[in-house]
Amino acid sequence: MSDNRMDEDFINNAGKAMLVQEHQKNAVSNQLSQIDISMKNLAELNSSNLDDLDVLLMEAELLCQQQNIDPFAFTIDDFELGLELTTLSAEEKLSIKVDRLEMLEIVTIGDNCEWEEYLNNIEAYAEKNQVDLSQDPFKDLMTGSERAELSERIQADYMIKKADCDKYDYMIAAFCGVGAGLIDSFFVGMPAASKIGEWTEGQTDNLVEKFSKMVWNADKKNGIPNLKKEPDNIASAIGYLERRFKVNYDARYAKDLEMGENILNMNTKNHHLKSLGHSPDLIGLFFSILDQFTGKASFISDGQIIRLEPKDSGFELKGGNFIAKLFSGFCNWIGHIMSDMAGSSGTRGHENGGRGMGVGIPFFELFQLCNFGSFYVEGEQKNLAELMAKVFEKGYDMRHGIAMAIPVAINELFIRLLWAIKSRFYHERSWKDSIPFGDRPELRRMLLVGHGTLCLVDGADAAIRSCGEMITFVLHLNMIAWSRFAFAGLKEVRTLYKENCLDIELLEKDLEIEWEVLYG
Repeated sequence: MSDNRMDEDFINNAGKAMLVQEHQKNAVSNQLSQIDISMKNLAELNSSNLDDLDVLLMEAELLCQQQNIDPFAFTIDDFELGLELTTLSAEEKLSIKVDRLEMLEIVTIGDNCEWEEYLNNIEAYAEKNQVDLSQDPFKDLMTGSERAELSERIQADYMIKKADCDKYDYMIAAFCGVGAGLIDSFFVGMPAASKIGEWTEGQTDNLVEKFSKMVWNADKKNGIPNLKKEPDNIASAIGYLERRFKVNYDARYAKDLEMGENILNMNTKNHHLKSLGHSPDLIGLFFSILDQFTGKASFISDGQIIRLEPKDSGFELKGGNFIAKLFSGFCNWIGHIMSDMAGSSGTRGHENGGRGMGVGIPFFELFQLCNFGSFYVEGEQKNLAELMAKVFEKGYDMRHGIAMAIPVAINELFIRLLWAIKSRFYHERSWKDSIPFGDRPELRRMLLVGHGTLCLVDGADAAIRSCGEMITFVLHLNMIAWSRFAFAGLKEVRTLYKENCLDIELLEKDLEIEWEVLYG
């Protein structure tokens, strides 16, 4: 039986138990009401008897005064009085009789056997007391008003709704998209000719230098031997990190691998793309740990993954046990990625050196699986994988990816901000309902239009500047913007397909939050 089926059965059985408990609670409530009525009847009888007794005493006292009799010399039985105290009849005694409550045996639930026994007791009680367990138990646990309130909340909060945008929403989205597209065209452009790219490369250099100094100071504090002077420029920072975080898969040429020259087309310009351990994403982390544990190196080329043995790597993964080795491998992956982000120490160390080959944009390596298509590149026909490898060699790395992300982030920020302002002051919603996050159908449509407009401007700019040359065209394309647009498009298609259906993910998320509040 699947886990989902088991969970469904457990919840259904728990609902039946709650329904029986509700029946018991109602029975107790009815008994308490009956007891309360009977107690009131007894109180009334007692009050009536007290009144009659008072009348009786007054008559006796009056009689004694008329006959000049000392009242303390006689008992009340010596007088014949016409008043009798009220007593309970057989019917009245029966009316205040309280029925015995039906008890349900409770067992300690510690294993499946005791749980089954408890469920059997539930079934027996329900059959004896005519409690219907054949229907949905949770439906009977709620009142009509509670069911209506729940239905309204589900409709309002968890139904996937179609966007109801007006002309101003589309105008705002298009305006933001055009503005971000112009920023991308004039300030991002292509690698090595980007104004924003110059700034992001400088920030990357600063990050690498700060990281290297942090590691160097930690090594000095821990007494690492043969420690050279503290890195004071980008070249020394990269060099120190390369020595500090060595890995076995850092082969620059195919000839550095056993049988590599026969099956792998790799050089210093593209080895950061073809080596899976150099990818700054989850794929890179997985293959980096795998390669460090197995002593092999994983590459992606010609649409397939290749694993080869490095020549004389001399690498040994540190750690006394599996967890220590795993942590050491993770640190090596992080440190080696940082050493390659800003290029190699040899390239950056020259006075007139170039920007060097950085690491790829996250998941950019997946293009190497696309061993199809035909594009005219530098006088030759290339498939998509070979085209993207050439694009990477031209500087389309993570530093340029950060530059491309800036206009995309600006577009996203301004669309969300202007939607919130319009929602608050034009539609006069509350600030809580104007928060530009979560499932907002109009905001979702505006983001689709805004990022689509950005991509249109970006594509037109790339087509004009490339004059039909494929590599130049791709170099001018903003992959981050196109990825964001594709994601927004998938969300909109999903919404159109599942319109008026429950948003199960959102519902489960809210249920998890409520569960943590109750039992966290």
